[in-house]
Amino acid sequence: MSQSTAAARTFLKMNGLFSTLTALPLLLAAGMVAPLLFADPAEWAAMGLRGLGLGLIGFAGLLFALSKYKYVSRVIVNDIVVLDALWVIGSIVLVVFFGRILTTDGVTVVVAVAVVVAVFATSQAIAAARIETPVPVADVTFRDGTLRASVTRTVRAPAEAVWEVMIDHPAYADVADNLSRVDVLSGDGLGMMRRCYGPNGENWEETCDLFEPGRAYGFRVHTEAENYPYPFAELLGRWSVEPHPAGAEFSIEITAVLKGNSLSRWLFAAFARPQFKTILIDLADGWAARMERGAAATCDTTAASAVAEHC
Repeated sequence: MSQSTAAARTFLKMNGLFSTLTALPLLLAAGMVAPLLFADPAEWAAMGLRGLGLGLIGFAGLLFALSKYKYVSRVIVNDIVVLDALWVIGSIVLVVFFGRILTTDGVTVVVAVAVVVAVFATSQAIAAARIETPVPVADVTFRDGTLRASVTRTVRAPAEAVWEVMIDHPAYADVADNLSRVDVLSGDGLGMMRRCYGPNGENWEETCDLFEPGRAYGFRVHTEAENYPYPFAELLGRWSVEPHPAGAEFSIEITAVLKGNSLSRWLFAAFARPQFKTILIDLADGWAARMERGAAATCDTTAASAVAEHC
């Protein structure tokens, strides 16, 4: 699915670069640009151009951020298309109904920018239509200082086979992009302790606080430890599996209570949401592939044994 977003992310990045290049003269030389654009520039013209430049920089920042999101959605890209279309419409209105306030060069600049924006809008719309929805259903919300992330994935494997993959804790790091290693420290089932390692060597301990054999388990992260590396006051994870007509369906739910004041929590959540969603989607797909391979291997082994017994 990430390949289906490649074109859209490329156009978003190019749009962001063009917005930045358009904004820089307005921010850095508004006093010189105003007479070039307006036939009789008012005193507020330069200030207005600077304000427009700041808006374009903010827009460019949004575009760059979206272009880095591996699973940017069709809806989000189309929202950008709408904003670009509004710019084009506004430019047409300005030239057609208020063209007298512009110089000849001003009209040329407004039309040229609108044409480029229209090209981006069209390209983004075409690219958005090709975006495929990920198979895993992922959701990330933030409310009252708590971040909740979840993903659900159907898999063509029996629940028993899925469960065996889910409780292979060391192998969890093979499919979780935010982990490089998982070590079981002690125990098995409820009360089990494991240590998880991040991609840069940071590590933390977790204790199993929920265990329903064959169905669900959960871990509480020791966020109170002095060396805990992330800004979470509490962090809980829940993993579960249920039978499904396709085979089985597993779910992962993460609940994180953020540290800091309201502004810092909101900023962290804003930047963390797409990262959480990407990690969970990739994890669910990676896990599903492993589960289906394991189920297929088991079926092949069973079939071979049956043939051997028959012979």
